Parts: sequence; structure tokens; C-alpha cells
Amino acid sequence: MSSAIYALYWVADNPSRILDHAEHHTGLKARLFDRIARCWELMGAQLRPGKYLLGEDLSVLDLYVATASRWSPGRRRFCEAAPGLAETIRRVDADPRLTALWAERFPFNQGWER
Repeated sequence: MSSAIYALYWVADNPSRILDHAEHHTGLKARLFDRIARCWELMGAQLRPGKYLLGEDLSVLDLYVATASRWSPGRRRFCEAAPGLAETIRRVDADPRLTALWAERFPFNQGWER
């Protein structure tokens, strides 16, 4: 996940790192977000979650995916691309052990799922 998905945010967060012309940044970001969605799709096709992504116990992968799926292109697009992972990630969102983390770092404000 880190090389296929997370690395794309290095460019998406600041397209001028690889593309000088600001007028092309929006198009580049759209293509990057399409690629991120495709990566979620591939991940979803390869995993068969139990209660959590890797089985019955919460793992760092669950936290990583729950967090990254909140970034652009957003949770809605994540759920469309990887519907088989969506229920598990919603379970991670609702895990009472993570309530303080989500409230501090990624609050569930109206429209957060874009």
C-alpha cells in the first residue's frame, strides 16, 4: 500500500514537484486520484477480510487504510472502488478504542466522506 497508494500523495499534495505548469495541476491530480481508486480496487479484489482486513484482530493495516481512505479522492470513492473493504473500514471507524484518535485527527464532521 505504501508504494502503490501513499506515494501518489507526494505528487498530489504538491504537483509542482514534478509538473511546472500550474494550469496542468488539476488534471494531474484527477489522474492521480483515478490511479489511487484503481489501487483500492486492486487491493479490494485481493483481500478477503474477516472482522478486520487481515482477520479477526485489528492491525496497523486497518488503521492505515481507514486513514488513507479519508484522503482524496475521498471515502465515497474508496467504497465504490473497494466495496468488499468498505464494511471493514466502517468497523474500524466505529471501534471504541479509536474514538479519541478519530476525534483528534480525523473528526467525522459533516461532509467528511466527500
